[in-house]
Amino acid sequence: MLHVNRISKRFDYTQILKEVSFTLGNGEKVALVGANGSGKSTLMQIIAGTLEADAGTITLSGGDTLGYLPQAGEVDEALTIEALFLQNLSAHYRGGSSKGLTPAEEAESYRILAGLGSCYLALDTPLKQLSGGELTRVHLAALFLTAPTILLLDEPTNHLDIPALEWLEKFLQSYYGSVLLISHDRVFLDRVVSCIYELDEVTQSIRKFPGDYCNYARVIAEEKEKAYERWKDQQAEIKRLKADWIQTAEQARHTENQTKDSKMRRYAKKVAKKGLAKKHRLERFLEDEARIEKPMDKWRLRVNFGEPEHHSAIALETTGLSFAYDQRMLFEDLNLTIQGQERVALIGANGCGKSTLLKVLLGQLAPLSGTYRWGGRIKIGYMAQNQDTLDPKKSALETLQDIRPMAMSEAYHFLHYFLLDEDQVILPTASLSYGQRSRLMLACLVAEGATFLVLDEPVNYLDIPSREQFEQALQAFSGGVLLVAHDRAFIARVTEKTWLLEDGKVKVGWSEDLVSENSYP
Repeated sequence: MLHVNRISKRFDYTQILKEVSFTLGNGEKVALVGANGSGKSTLMQIIAGTLEADAGTITLSGGDTLGYLPQAGEVDEALTIEALFLQNLSAHYRGGSSKGLTPAEEAESYRILAGLGSCYLALDTPLKQLSGGELTRVHLAALFLTAPTILLLDEPTNHLDIPALEWLEKFLQSYYGSVLLISHDRVFLDRVVSCIYELDEVTQSIRKFPGDYCNYARVIAEEKEKAYERWKDQQAEIKRLKADWIQTAEQARHTENQTKDSKMRRYAKKVAKKGLAKKHRLERFLEDEARIEKPMDKWRLRVNFGEPEHHSAIALETTGLSFAYDQRMLFEDLNLTIQGQERVALIGANGCGKSTLLKVLLGQLAPLSGTYRWGGRIKIGYMAQNQDTLDPKKSALETLQDIRPMAMSEAYHFLHYFLLDEDQVILPTASLSYGQRSRLMLACLVAEGATFLVLDEPVNYLDIPSREQFEQALQAFSGGVLLVAHDRAFIARVTEKTWLLEDGKVKVGWSEDLVSENSYP
């Protein structure tokens, strides 16, 4: 059992966490949620012992062990996969011994790697040769191999394809220990956790919501609606009190001005006194601490792709399209069509060639054989997975101005919609976080005025509120979309059709099948 007691943390003059307390019970699966910057990863680091809190304590029950997967951990490139596994095992069970893996440990290593879709990796592979997705899988395998009683997972779903996500869900559902995780994958949260803790970036406090993420989202939506209704009732009462006061005061003034009768003038003064009392009542009502302010959405991502000027009947058509890399055929003889306003999600295992197919269709790679053709009126907007379309030396302002020249004040205002403040927009993009760069690329897509969007992992590094805003923008966009993504809720909300790239062929399916057992408010 894990006890988090009154944890507080401040960086310079910014309060990140304020007296955060909760308990993680034995076998409990819990998620930390909140907007980027709310302190989720900071709290996780404090619990793991890699960051010191300003105040508060972390307590484990006797015999409990912690296993921690950081969001972006440092990698000792000199290690092999087996050496990393041995390092973890020796730290937990071997008393520092680093002898080779036992047959049972080696079999378990391959079982976990196979579940994560990485059985092709040899244990003597150096970590420096692995991709980002492969590193995530290997670190997960190293962690699971030690079987800690408490798992701390910070964005474990990053870079995982849908089969690996589904395996991880089943693994965690049946895991004997407790799990505390951070993830922006709503389907993953619904299938794994039974409790949500929300970190509020405004109050720096924590709040508990029993149930899965779907229930949490529904409760938040209902609370917001109720708060708005209370605010409307309050505004009606303010309006009534103000009208009553003005009417009474006007009646007294009119009566006094229209007569010289002393009796009537005394009556008018009594009415005026009543009017003054009603004014004071209104003032007390306005100053009452119980009075609520108008519920406002927190500062979230705002995306509006606008309305394309024209559409093509056929957006994309391929005939016999094939591509090979290092004598390995990634896809062969693809005959595909996308209608002008159709939305398609390209899915498949990591390494199957999804991003490569996009690059072929965009003319960045030459096909081995076959042809592709875009509609004559199509204007493509492209968002690359690795963010390499951004010039690392240019600032966000310069990047935006290259796409669409605008007045400086307008550019600042435009980028503010994408959560980039006036200090960040003048920094080189290399200095921005992955999330900030992702939002800058969205801003560039909007500025381009594209009629067809090609998106390669567009929601990587975006928190759930930002993903939902992006979904709403794509739902309102009347152009076509071809995207690669692993967020199943995102796919189901913004696309109708799936292309499953598997064994060099494409199988057509329906997006809703990915999340058929889930629904979101």
